[in-house]
Amino acid sequence: MPTVALQNLGCSKNQIDGERIAHLFSTAGYAIVPDFDKADVIVVNTCAFIREAQEEAIEAILESALMKKDGRCRKLIVSGCFSERYRECVARDFPEVDLWAGVHDWEQLLKRELRAASFSPFKRELSETAASQYLKIAEGCSHACTYCVIPRLRGKYRSRSVRDIIKEAQWLESKGTRELILVAQDTSFYGRDIGTSLSKLLEHLLKATSFPWLRLMYLHPAHVSDELLRLFASEKRLCPYFDMPLQHIADPVLKAMNRSPLSKGIRQTVDKIRGVVPGAGLRSTFILGFPGETNAHFKELVRFVEEIKFDRLGVFPWSPEEGTRAARLPDRPRPSVVAGRCETIMLIQRDISRELLEKKVGSTMEIIIDGPSEDASSAFQGRTRFDAPEVDGKVLIKDTNCISGSMVKVKITGASDYDLFGEPIK
Repeated sequence: MPTVALQNLGCSKNQIDGERIAHLFSTAGYAIVPDFDKADVIVVNTCAFIREAQEEAIEAILESALMKKDGRCRKLIVSGCFSERYRECVARDFPEVDLWAGVHDWEQLLKRELRAASFSPFKRELSETAASQYLKIAEGCSHACTYCVIPRLRGKYRSRSVRDIIKEAQWLESKGTRELILVAQDTSFYGRDIGTSLSKLLEHLLKATSFPWLRLMYLHPAHVSDELLRLFASEKRLCPYFDMPLQHIADPVLKAMNRSPLSKGIRQTVDKIRGVVPGAGLRSTFILGFPGETNAHFKELVRFVEEIKFDRLGVFPWSPEEGTRAARLPDRPRPSVVAGRCETIMLIQRDISRELLEKKVGSTMEIIIDGPSEDASSAFQGRTRFDAPEVDGKVLIKDTNCISGSMVKVKITGASDYDLFGEPIK
């Protein structure tokens, strides 16, 4: 039996594409192997959202190209956003690559390459047996943020049908998934192109499945509707977790980014979430060092972060991406200034995070056990309803009798800057 190894780079949405690629190879008779040294075919599924992702993709391609040169694999395939964005200009630099498959044509190209006849539109080779799995509900993006290349790479926003989403959700549930995480470039925009809405999709999913937890990622502040918030307030299976990248709060910066709403609308959305869904967890990200960002704009963002007290927060230095309008804008802050601003925000957020987590000490919370702990001081690690995999904090547990994928109640016994400590309630 021929073998294939897959290297997935980038976000959860890209991970899903990679798992579908692996499933296509599986249906064509290939065995999926984790060891690249034992693979006949290597697939590098790439990201190209920012410069760091592009550099990571190039490094991965070079490493796989060496394996091919050494005779350890006979075919090298590069798929994903890097291939979509650069394949025409880099093909000559990587002669070892046998096939460049972009985000729009990978299925067609690989079917032809593998002579694969049948391929399920929703089945995937799950990269992990974790009880938490992602489900992509839409492709592309119709927003025109001046810093972003996603619309160029993946096209306009295209919602999947409710029927297909439910089929995939039910399939994931049959595989043991306990936490279903919906993702898209903007999940809150779902359905506007096909005459439905995210709220209606969630209602269908709640009726058709029995996942204990349903989580949403990547909400847009302009599209968090009253209908959606009422559903969150009434349905306990929906994790009261609002991952809403805001990018900035100063109006001149938001206008230069072509983001809406502006600061007043953002504040209204935050107040509305907390008013309708008491105890909601808020997560956001901000871009610092955008062209034209002044010290006054940054101070406004600092005051906003101190005032709102986000449960989770990340910051990123702006990356000038080729082909975006922002890459042509003047008045870029110096890199050293941007680095200092990022550090300042994260130091403020560290104190806010510890303050909020310490308030949970002594409470009882339900968590999902992700698996053995990465921290030597504990045996297992899990997450609360207010924490997403990989990007948020953990609950660390010393008890050695936990079962990965199980959902247990724990008493919170302590807190650090970003994590909690707990003991299972017997």
